Amino acid sequence: MVVDDDNAVRDVVSLLLQGKAYQTVACQSAFEAIDALKAVEVDVVISDIKMPGMTGIDLLDRIRSDRPDLPVILMTGYADLDSAVSAVKKGAFDFIIKPYKADYLLHAVEKAIRFRQLIQLEQGYRKTLEEFNAEIEALIAERTMNLMALTMADKVRNPAFVISCQTKRLLAASDMPEKFRSALAEMGEEAAHLEQIVEGFQSVLKRRESFYAYEDIGAVLAEAIALAEKDAALKRVTFSVTAQASPLRLNMQKNLLRIAFLNLLRNAIEASGIGGVVSVETRSDKDFVLVGINDNGCGIPADMRERIFDPFFSTKAHGFGMGLPLVKQIVTEHMGEIQVQSSEGGGTRFTLRFPLRWKQPQQEAPSCGV
Repeated sequence: MVVDDDNAVRDVVSLLLQGKAYQTVACQSAFEAIDALKAVEVDVVISDIKMPGMTGIDLLDRIRSDRPDLPVILMTGYADLDSAVSAVKKGAFDFIIKPYKADYLLHAVEKAIRFRQLIQLEQGYRKTLEEFNAEIEALIAERTMNLMALTMADKVRNPAFVISCQTKRLLAASDMPEKFRSALAEMGEEAAHLEQIVEGFQSVLKRRESFYAYEDIGAVLAEAIALAEKDAALKRVTFSVTAQASPLRLNMQKNLLRIAFLNLLRNAIEASGIGGVVSVETRSDKDFVLVGINDNGCGIPADMRERIFDPFFSTKAHGFGMGLPLVKQIVTEHMGEIQVQSSEGGGTRFTLRFPLRWKQPQQEAPSCGV
């Protein structure tokens, strides 16, 4: 969003950003910007300070109150230290003196977007942990303490480990701004603390037991659908289920597969939109079991399909969050594979393929590779 009462400046900044493939929203006053922020989602606000009626610093105060995660870059033609100090104290992400250099402005915008991505990463991380906790609470009612501990180890330790590794890699980057390092370090410490909690649960057990057992995958999928009904009802999404009549028994860790299915169902619900339909299918194919989950949403852009299973890659507009890397890991642990088919405007299908019979592999200790 570009906010400036000077039409020429506003147009030049907007064209500069559009030339770098950014989408822009132009506002000629702080009041107009406040109204626009209620209707559109933006990643960065660039605002002049000296504007009639409501200054850029007043706008900054309002944004910091309503949207503390939204970075604001302030511009002024008055190169006075007082304005710069006031803007920084009030939480401005950056301060630019006009006339500005195009490269400097573009660099400031790029840094601001990276900063917001870090904030969203942390928010997504906390939301995921809250979901994990809720799922674990459901397991307590039906499983013993030993099974709960093992499920927590399998469910929580893996994302905590990935978060720890990613923060280490980000901290190792030479171009990481110093003011972000403390936030990243805190995230890494929290992830390490989670791993310690999991290890504490594991220490209750004298040895690691195998909880793989032959279960009907259709029944497990039905349980996941029941857990997702609340999310579906909020968006008036319906399920269309096509299941093979005879049981499809698979060597599995039931609770892990249920969590994988639940993640995919929730993603499909979010992608489908209001009044959408999520189609679910189970069937056998020679020596394999196939599970298909379809949504009728807008699809995944081609340039993103190869990255959706990467840790921390997410695009909320298409309904994918941090759960997909975990889904792939659970499927792999069951000697299965997961494929995605998608077309823009034509929805998305995830197909999970599991062998009917297999031997449980030996677990290896994880490594960050840093």
